[in-house]
Amino acid sequence: MAKLSMNEEIFDHSAYEHANRQMRLVKQELAQDAISVLAREVVRRLAFRMPRSEKTENLPTASEIELLCAALLSADNSAADQFILAARRDGVAPGVISRGYVAGAARRLGEMWDDDRISFIDVTLACSKLYGIIRGLRHVLAPTLVEGRESRPALFALVPGETHTLGIEIATDHFRRDGWDVDMLIGLDHDMLLNKTEQRHYQAIVLVANSDRMMEPLTRLSLALRITQPLAHLIVAGSIQDHYPDILHLVGAEAVMSDLDSAITTLRGVLGEKTV
Repeated sequence: MAKLSMNEEIFDHSAYEHANRQMRLVKQELAQDAISVLAREVVRRLAFRMPRSEKTENLPTASEIELLCAALLSADNSAADQFILAARRDGVAPGVISRGYVAGAARRLGEMWDDDRISFIDVTLACSKLYGIIRGLRHVLAPTLVEGRESRPALFALVPGETHTLGIEIATDHFRRDGWDVDMLIGLDHDMLLNKTEQRHYQAIVLVANSDRMMEPLTRLSLALRITQPLAHLIVAGSIQDHYPDILHLVGAEAVMSDLDSAITTLRGVLGEKTV
């Protein structure tokens, strides 16, 4: 099969490269136990994007899922990309790509991992590839997320385990006075926080952490939100950035907010808005 161009209109090359860079840094900077937690998070978030209205005959067969898993586990870093792009070029609907192929492969990889049929290294490599694919296809897989979206919806979330709330409360009030419709989530565990965000599609998400011990939960949360909120712009705030010089790429964010005075200007810059 001839290789398809990664620069096609159906593929967001920038988001794909951004995701791949993030996953490379995660493997370099975090401990193996943390990487295992992150890999399971990716598998879980992708695996349960179940088919909704697609007809059974349109969904991939078990053999097609096995072929995709083989591509994900292969030494050829572009094999899985080519598989998905070929399916898309053949007219496979975005919902079937997301909730059929990608979700099906994630579930199968999880089963193989639990059965010790693939190693930790295998599954982290495959998860990295799946994460890159879902990011690269974000505009194709989630075009309806911006239809009817409220004006300037934003999420300010305190990373699970973080206890310093004053800064996020001040920032939330600051942005609300600037016209943002902000949901503020504090004191929630990881799954509760994700569940609270399911009913809205945010334009911007600000994750706040201060302790240097928050890197693993921060990264886990960012990966989950990249899957469930694919079109949102992600920003990191809080003094955790003082402990990790490369936090922007490690978390996979578009920007960091260094202080409250420049926060609104930072967010407008990320969104391409003119500053006043």
